[in-house]
Amino acid sequence: MRKHWSRTAARCGAAGILVLAGLVVAPQVQASARAADLVCLGNTTETYNPPLTNTTQVVATSFVENYSCTSLTSSVSSGSASGGRVLSQNCLLTATPGGVEVVTYVWNNQTGSTVVYDNVSVVRAANGTATITSTGTVASGYAVSDTATRVVVIPQLSLTACATTGVSSATGTTALTFL
Repeated sequence: MRKHWSRTAARCGAAGILVLAGLVVAPQVQASARAADLVCLGNTTETYNPPLTNTTQVVATSFVENYSCTSLTSSVSSGSASGGRVLSQNCLLTATPGGVEVVTYVWNNQTGSTVVYDNVSVVRAANGTATITSTGTVASGYAVSDTATRVVVIPQLSLTACATTGVSSATGTTALTFL
């Protein structure tokens, strides 16, 4: 019995050494995720022409955004942007996919970035809150070639204005990431 136990222990010991050797010799795998080049939070003011109403119509939206930012790769700590988009919109529950925006950001360190957002969607909830999600690529300037993601939330619009004269402007929050 003792000899059988010794052979079993020897086999297990040899297997254990091979496993440990494999752990030592095996290449180290590094995480592939990288930190964002830029993360910004801010506010936006949008102007609608013609004003948003309960009737779907083509609306030119212009916006001005101001940001407070954090960057691990640059001295960017704040910035601003302005731009616009033209989409069929209304005050009611809708989802409008598609659309393209070109937005130029001006940073506090005297640099800038131009982003081509080639996927812009506007989703308006039943309470009138709009969420505009934009993804694209930094085409020039700071963080060129990064993927840019921008999410704007415009809180509930005035139901009375939507049903009558329309909503000509609104303010909300915005988040921006360059990765």
